[in-house]
Amino acid sequence: MNFDWDDLRVFLAVARDGTLSAAAKTLRVSQPTVGRRLQNLEENLSARLFDRLPSGLATTAAGAELLPLAEDMERTADAVSRRQATFADQVSGTVRISSYELVAQYLTSRLPKLRQRLPEVELEFSVAHIAANLSRREADLLIRECMPDTPGLISRKLGGFAYAIYGSTDYVKDNPQALDDERYLVCDWVGTDDDHMYFPGQRWLRSQLGQRLPAVRSNNGFVLHESVRTGIGLGVLPCFVGDVDPALTRVMPPIDRFFSPLYLLVHDDLRRTPAVRAVMDTLIDVFNDDTAVLCGQVN
Repeated sequence: MNFDWDDLRVFLAVARDGTLSAAAKTLRVSQPTVGRRLQNLEENLSARLFDRLPSGLATTAAGAELLPLAEDMERTADAVSRRQATFADQVSGTVRISSYELVAQYLTSRLPKLRQRLPEVELEFSVAHIAANLSRREADLLIRECMPDTPGLISRKLGGFAYAIYGSTDYVKDNPQALDDERYLVCDWVGTDDDHMYFPGQRWLRSQLGQRLPAVRSNNGFVLHESVRTGIGLGVLPCFVGDVDPALTRVMPPIDRFFSPLYLLVHDDLRRTPAVRAVMDTLIDVFNDDTAVLCGQVN
């Protein structure tokens, strides 16, 4: 009997998603491709794997028996994918880093130092609010303010960063109340939308504003930063963003209660890969060198 691992991947997707169309979306292929591969697998196994029901597809007895075996193969394939780079002994290749947008902004500002230390390593930055799945190689390294409860991950603390309130230099000049506690009553504000109140400092800001809402709200850190620097109003930003922007003025010291720790996460299978190990060591050095900037101690 000959069968293709890709056929088993299709089988797993259909078993999990319940329909050919949903599985096709998960796998990013066409629905006919899913149907063809599933039919090919059933023919090779001489078994019907799914019952076609009005509500979707349900595994037959044969499908239920195959499912854990296919899942074992998936875990093995994922492990091989994660560890394939560990067989190399040169510090080269591509390392993908996933983080929030403002952390990505910080990293890109340090690219000259990263490239100087890692000339043979290609870097990919994946910007996302949802933590990348390191087990599935959605990224090699993950930078987050909290550690996901995921088995097999190794964490290293990068340090952390502080937050403060900033406004454009012109806005603060035209609105002197920005420099005292009247700012919460009379100044315009930029903040996150209700679905992204988990951004550090945003719940605190809403508590200071009372019944008022930020005049501009977004789910994106770049938009918040740009809105503040163009003079829309005041906003809570990381000090490493606000302090280095000549268009912004910090109107108060860093907010004591909002110091966000940052963790560097890697899957245990990848941490000995030469390129990943080199990027990890370099990131740790860069963050350590920038402790004062990240903590808002350079304004």
